[in-house]
Amino acid sequence: MNFNILFDYPFWFILLCLLCGLIYAGILYYRNRRDGFPLWQQWVFGGLRFIAVSIIAFLLLGPLVQRTVDTVEEPLLIFAQDNSQSVLMGPDSTYYTDEYLQDLFGFMDNLSTDFDTRLYTFGEEFKPADSLGFQERLTNISDIFSGIEARYSNRNIGAVVLASDGIYNRGINPVVASAAANYPVYTIAMGDTVPRRDLILSRVNHNRITYLDNIFPVEVHVEALRSQGLTSRLAVSRDGEELFSENLAFETPQQFKTIMVELEADQPGMQRYRAEVSPVDGEVNLENNHQDFYIEVIDGRQKVLILGNAPHPDIGAIKKSLEDNDSYEVESYLFNEFDGNLEAYSLAVLHQLPSNRHNLRGFIPRLLEHDLPALFIIGQQTNLSTFNDLGLGLSIRPRSDEFAEAQAEFNPSFTLFSFSDRKTALLSNLPPLFAPFARYETAAAANTMIYQKIGNVVTEQPLIMFSESGLRNTGVITGEGIWRWRLATYQREGDHALFDELVSRKVQFLALREDRSRFRVNTEGFIFENDPAVFEAELYNRSFELVNDPEVELTITSEEQDAPLEYMMGRTSNAYRLNAGTFSPGEYTYEARTNLGTEEFVETGKFNVSPLNVEGLSTIADHNLLFRLSNNTGGEMFAPGNWDELADAIMAREDIKPVLYSRKEFDEIINLRGIFFFLLLLLSAEWFMRKRAGSY
Repeated sequence: MNFNILFDYPFWFILLCLLCGLIYAGILYYRNRRDGFPLWQQWVFGGLRFIAVSIIAFLLLGPLVQRTVDTVEEPLLIFAQDNSQSVLMGPDSTYYTDEYLQDLFGFMDNLSTDFDTRLYTFGEEFKPADSLGFQERLTNISDIFSGIEARYSNRNIGAVVLASDGIYNRGINPVVASAAANYPVYTIAMGDTVPRRDLILSRVNHNRITYLDNIFPVEVHVEALRSQGLTSRLAVSRDGEELFSENLAFETPQQFKTIMVELEADQPGMQRYRAEVSPVDGEVNLENNHQDFYIEVIDGRQKVLILGNAPHPDIGAIKKSLEDNDSYEVESYLFNEFDGNLEAYSLAVLHQLPSNRHNLRGFIPRLLEHDLPALFIIGQQTNLSTFNDLGLGLSIRPRSDEFAEAQAEFNPSFTLFSFSDRKTALLSNLPPLFAPFARYETAAAANTMIYQKIGNVVTEQPLIMFSESGLRNTGVITGEGIWRWRLATYQREGDHALFDELVSRKVQFLALREDRSRFRVNTEGFIFENDPAVFEAELYNRSFELVNDPEVELTITSEEQDAPLEYMMGRTSNAYRLNAGTFSPGEYTYEARTNLGTEEFVETGKFNVSPLNVEGLSTIADHNLLFRLSNNTGGEMFAPGNWDELADAIMAREDIKPVLYSRKEFDEIINLRGIFFFLLLLLSAEWFMRKRAGSY
């Protein structure tokens, strides 16, 4: 370390400081000649005062001390140990839990004299090693390189040692992830690359949601290793009851089978199924022979009622579009054939109603009584005068009995629901609808989705619009002939996706019932065992304003637990949130309870936790990946136990050296304690000697 003194003034200012000290000392002791000090004492006293005053004057110039500090940084050696379950699924599991760990810690101790050693584990996440039990349920090797970059960017990383079996099931390919690494990666190839007899139920493909009484498909993938000439049996069960079975025969050393299963959704709620293949003789790993999967069976398919004044192709087009969507059940009637019972329906589509034959005077009050949303389609048979009297947010005042050809022009300001840019552009190319030639008057609360384009003129007259009244939504299509849109979309796109989406989005918005409950609790109904269960709650006062003053108690129970788990939900800005942590696989129920004034609110629900068996899906070590990883970064691959060879290879590298860093530090001299005590010493010595000589 060396230092320099810096200040902002010219060098000759130091002479002024010395002159100030000289003048001060000279005047002081010239004035005090009557004290009778001998000449030599006057010189000593004056010299001490001269030095002190000169230093004080110099400090007033604000000088700085510049120090150059040299720091030696030893190279980092980062050891990343695979801590996942697959490490112990081979025949040498006992070695890895005993001798291997002892050798690992000894290796780190031996190199700690030349390296700054850091031990990390990876699996579900890359983190400092706190325990090595090989129990993590996922393996993300690419997380190592992003973790090193986040923690040690611009540090002197000498080498990285990665010990793994090369099996990963999360993240990107580690070879790709290591492309930007500027340090060598040495790998320790753990595990066994020899395929052993094993049946692997590798994947179950299914929908997360289905509807009651539906037949839903499940696709089961089975992989067989070294099982040629053997047979097994696939079974799918629920609550111990077998629902499907099929015998499997294997003919080659490595064979893949895909089995299609059809199951009936005969019970509502979250259903837990298990797919399982029976083991074969000599199979070494049974953990990957089964998978549990969950399917939510909803008994909530919305029923749509279509009423027509007379038969019309529009009715058939809308009905066909909705029937292709599993979320809806459709019934269509001519108005005079309908029995009038509206309780079972979520939405009514009224085609060219009210009309001269059916004025709906008795029907509309029943719609209002049931808060049933409605979609009106205007046509030549619609009685516009009666329609205007319904108060739907739209009045159509005919200018004549004629109907105009109105093309669709999407309103870019429409925000009730989204529609992709590509599909909005297609709307303008669809055939025109036949709309009344009239003056259209819309209420302030009306939302126009599509305007009428007459010829080349885009008007502000609605072709499709929506309005809200209390809890009930209403939609109006002001022209007939929408069946042409279904044919045109198929002609242009080869399918009916555009038309189906347009119809389903309208129906979904109109049939949506606002949740008016004042206490709501939400959580994911299905999570894996490594995911936390997160609950969110909202509490409303009578004015439907969010409040979170009261405490919210949450109780979680299951059949496997001896006692329920009780929590107190935390408050957010105006609601509640709780991260209850992870749970073991199983079915859980919860009850949330709170009080607002004298009112008590209780919400209940359930969630399911599925086991994560990803590590057992592949037990064959991928040493080729580890070799490529080392080779691409300038490292080498070693077998477990070759600790001395690994240490020698790292120590032999000439590019792994300590790094000397130099940094400059600046301090004001006036802040140095040594200067203060030196001045104190000078002035104290002068005062002491003056007192001893009999002066003040």
